[in-house]
This record gives sequence, C-alpha cells and structure tokens, in this order.
Amino acid sequence: MRSVAAGASWWDQTATTEIRAAFEGNSTVLLPAKTEESLENPLTKREQEILALVATGKSNQEIAEILYIAPGTVRVHVHTILQKLEVRDRTQAAVLAIQKGLVAPELLIN
Repeated sequence: MRSVAAGASWWDQTATTEIRAAFEGNSTVLLPAKTEESLENPLTKREQEILALVATGKSNQEIAEILYIAPGTVRVHVHTILQKLEVRDRTQAAVLAIQKGLVAPELLIN
C-alpha cells in the first residue's frame, strides 16, 4: 500500500497473470474478435508510444512526464486507444498490444 501511495503502479493478480501469459505467448485472455480490415494497426505513432508505456505499467502522470505532454492529453489518447482497440480497460489494451504486436518491441523496454 505504501508503494502505491508513493506513486508505484499496482496491478491485481488477474491482470498480472494475463500480462505475464501474453509475454510468454500462451495467453488465454479472451479479447474481442477483430475483423479482417482491423488486423492492421489502427493506432497512430503517438498512440503506439503511449500504449507501450501503458503496457509497461506507467500511470497517465508518468507517461505525461516522459513524453512532455499534459496528463489530460494522455487521458484523451488512452481513451482513443481503448475505443480503437475495442477493449474495456488499460489491461486489455496492454495484453492486445503485446499479442498482436501493435507496438514495437523496443518501446516495451522500461
């Protein structure tokens, strides 16, 4: 609890398991089915950068500081990413990004 209060990211056990499984390539996460035309990456370069930071567990505030943009701008980008990927939350977006290769692997390094 102290770590979270100090600004560390917190993932619940289910999210942690799903993300680890996705990195290992044997994920059992059920994500929305994608159509043929949506198999291409629908994200802009900036959205890919933000999604990579989300996938590494960064908060909106941390992403804003890293990219030198306002936290509100990050929030708008995250909202757009969730809509484009047709997922409910950041965890699903991160898992999908890893599964489908929507972000360059070098962007996933902390």
